[in-house]
Amino acid sequence: MKNYNFQKKNQVMGILNVTPDSFSDGGNFQEVNEALKHAESLLEAGCDIIDIGGQSTRPGYVEVSFQEELQRVLPVVTELRKKTTATISVDTYFPEVAEAVLKAGADIINDISGLENPAMIEVLKKFPNSGIIVMDKNKHEDLKSGLKDFFQKKTTSLKKAGISFERICLDPGVGFGKTLEQNISLIQAPQKYRFENYPVLYGISRKRTIGSLVNESDAKKRDYGSVTASLWLLNHGVEIVRVHEAYGMKQAVTMWGKLNEK
Repeated sequence: MKNYNFQKKNQVMGILNVTPDSFSDGGNFQEVNEALKHAESLLEAGCDIIDIGGQSTRPGYVEVSFQEELQRVLPVVTELRKKTTATISVDTYFPEVAEAVLKAGADIINDISGLENPAMIEVLKKFPNSGIIVMDKNKHEDLKSGLKDFFQKKTTSLKKAGISFERICLDPGVGFGKTLEQNISLIQAPQKYRFENYPVLYGISRKRTIGSLVNESDAKKRDYGSVTASLWLLNHGVEIVRVHEAYGMKQAVTMWGKLNEK
């Protein structure tokens, strides 16, 4: 039985970075107990999904090995699964990490490389209830056609491998390979860039695009802008937003929902 629903609207994915060098919260949750406390706070805030990452992907990051990434995330996934039935996602592009965390009870693999390693699909085939988030991190001269071509290729590969529509979510990759103008356009008009009728996830929290729009260089001071932009995305049909400030995001979603009641 799948422990997620990518088609459900207004979902909030809470970020749990177990890294020493993530761009806005590196080093805060490296210890397992600290990570579990933060996961608990994300769940109390009402997050639909907890996304655990063991590798920073900030600009200029230095890649760590899959062994090191696994050492960071596996204990957290294992202990968190013992404590909750909540949906657990792991942010990784290593097939070795994906297989280990899915065995430990994770539900979703969030692959920012966009299935760059074909072995990732083989791992997904072993776990028929697992979900996959495919992100585009490429440079595109024509953003709309570039995203369409990329997602067409990836979804075709997944379907050929027997990965059903319900298991797939797409992420256009705001902040990865795009110009500032392209990033803003992705946020302004998410339906323009949606591929077919696949559900989409946007991760824009505290990113430089937000900083440029609100004139704030400190990533930790971009939460109000991040929540506002994320709410805009949900209001324009995006299924999942990935955020650092989960409490504020859930409160905004709840308030917006109440005001929209007829």
